[in-house]
Amino acid sequence: MTRQTRQTRRALGSRFALPALAAFAATCPFALDARAAPPWVDRALTLPAGDFAFDFGLGVAHVPPQPRDEIAAGVNAEMAVGLTSRVELGVRTGVRFGDGFDHAMQPDAYGRLFDRQTFDEGGDTVANPEVRVRGAIVRGPIAEVALEGRVVLPFADNTGAGLMFGVPLAFHLGDRVRLDTGAFVPIQFAPRDPTIFSVSLPLDVWIQCSGRFWLGPMAGIELIDTGRSTRTTDVSLGFGLGYQITHAIDFKARFLFPDLNDDSRYFGFGAGVQFRI
Repeated sequence: MTRQTRQTRRALGSRFALPALAAFAATCPFALDARAAPPWVDRALTLPAGDFAFDFGLGVAHVPPQPRDEIAAGVNAEMAVGLTSRVELGVRTGVRFGDGFDHAMQPDAYGRLFDRQTFDEGGDTVANPEVRVRGAIVRGPIAEVALEGRVVLPFADNTGAGLMFGVPLAFHLGDRVRLDTGAFVPIQFAPRDPTIFSVSLPLDVWIQCSGRFWLGPMAGIELIDTGRSTRTTDVSLGFGLGYQITHAIDFKARFLFPDLNDDSRYFGFGAGVQFRI
């Protein structure tokens, strides 16, 4: 290679190096943002294909005097995986602290963030495990519709199998508001009691205050048929919030009255984290 040829190549390299570096620097922020999880109000009803999510939540339950106020604590643990971009599989259970009465209060249910569709957990130290499958059938820019099925395995004493069929709905109203609602039908097959049917209608309103922080009210109505010619209605009301610590870790917390229309002295709160890989 001649000296003139080497000088020509150096000149061409200098001419294109700066534009190339400038283009790389300009695209780096977008590449980093692409790896981050979207804001809460923009997330889909199912995990992306191949993604895993691990949730751990501490729940604390309060019941009115019997003859004194009782407080119990428990931990909820669950795992979910996106089998495809539209199908999600999840399993979960809980562990309660304290004595038998504390277990019966099912405090781990308050650590199931933000899922209130909890039923037939049992009153043992370890809650009955639950397996669920959710499949998205409509995924539009505003509305999402999914179908869900759950099975509760009767490992705890004096419990029967439980089934639930649901239709989760999510409405993305711009980049600041999301509505989570739907209809869920739990069925509990108690071993020596009549089968219990319920219809649960939740409504959560989430407001994205910043790119990482969201909050909003949580409400719902549950119609319960105990199978003994008695029907009850539970109205729940609470408040939740969350913060995206990193692109793979969320912090979540909530306070909830599960039966506000009947006795406001029953309430609880929970806080926990979700890890995604």
